[in-house]
Amino acid sequence: MKVLIVNTLYQPYKVGGAEISVRAIAEGMEKKGIEVAVLTLGEKTEKTSINNVSVYRLKIKNIFWPFDQVNYSKIKKLKWHFTDIYNKGYNKNINEIINEFHPDVIHTNNLTGFSVAIWDIAKNKEIKVVHTLRDYYLQCPKTNKFKNNSCTKQCNECMFFSKIKKAKSHLVDSVIGISNFILKDHIEEGYFRHSTKKVIYNGFDITKRILGSSNFDEKTFLKFGFIGQINKAKGIEVLMKTLAEFSNYNNWKLYIAGTVDSSFRGYLSAFLPEEKIEFMGYIKQETFFKTINVLVVPSLWEEPFGRVVLEGIVSNVPVLGSKKGGIKELLSGNSKFTFNPLNEDLKNLLELILENPEELNTFNFDIDYLYKSFSLESMIDEYIKIYKELKN
Repeated sequence: MKVLIVNTLYQPYKVGGAEISVRAIAEGMEKKGIEVAVLTLGEKTEKTSINNVSVYRLKIKNIFWPFDQVNYSKIKKLKWHFTDIYNKGYNKNINEIINEFHPDVIHTNNLTGFSVAIWDIAKNKEIKVVHTLRDYYLQCPKTNKFKNNSCTKQCNECMFFSKIKKAKSHLVDSVIGISNFILKDHIEEGYFRHSTKKVIYNGFDITKRILGSSNFDEKTFLKFGFIGQINKAKGIEVLMKTLAEFSNYNNWKLYIAGTVDSSFRGYLSAFLPEEKIEFMGYIKQETFFKTINVLVVPSLWEEPFGRVVLEGIVSNVPVLGSKKGGIKELLSGNSKFTFNPLNEDLKNLLELILENPEELNTFNFDIDYLYKSFSLESMIDEYIKIYKELKN
């Protein structure tokens, strides 16, 4: 069997968890004897091989490369997103790649930059399509459905940009959600009417982690940690404003991992005394999780999955998580450690833990559940099962 996996970015480019998961799928399939190739975007067109996986990289065909942190004008951004509704610029290249590789299945993931035009190409060639929902690209050109703390109703701009995408979603043979939340969210909005539907959680190499209960007592110094993109949607401001109410407690400090521009760092630093906060910059996750003993994930946007939550759990670190999106699914056995980030929940939870650190000993590290639902092995086996069902 041959599978062409499509994702906006691939090694060495990386923005978030999607790139990690897609690479894990590609390399895991290759080890299982599935012939895999990856189609992705880059700053130049090339064919290469990474860990025995063939990678076709196409130069982006739009007015700018959107992953360089440059703040383009609103007019330029609108032009970019308009082109990205249905971009035929890649059709010749994609047809040539398909003719060379001859895939049985095309598995699309994040499609920013490619557009849904690839689904028409697949259907014209009678190739089965699997699509994994990893963001909100099909509903929102910014991919996050986040504006003014939330998006309870699709705005006119998003309706315009998503109309064709919704219509083309009915071409997909099988749609996969990386959480129940993101799959249900799309189905309720009228997407994927003719597709089979399934949830497959992202997989982790759990075997390399040490699992088990932590040991907290009344004298424990709490080292709260935040890691990831440092922006409003991730809830960093909410976390720091809430912690500021406990500045007189001497048993905690906040560690922030991730890149942040100097002006925003200055703005955030004003919320807490200098001794209460440490900006760690970009560091390895292993180093970060060895430094902290409590992970806080205060997301305001509806996280499709919340990969960092599982990274914390499999690193033996209790997690305090927002109830947004898929996060609450990952903490289903630890609901007492979840909170609504937009009311008093977080304040009350932090107060409980600061007054009684031993409460964290009740965090449930369910090893059997982790292996069953979130191992790399189970994720890859589930995808192979989907591919085979479609091929037959």
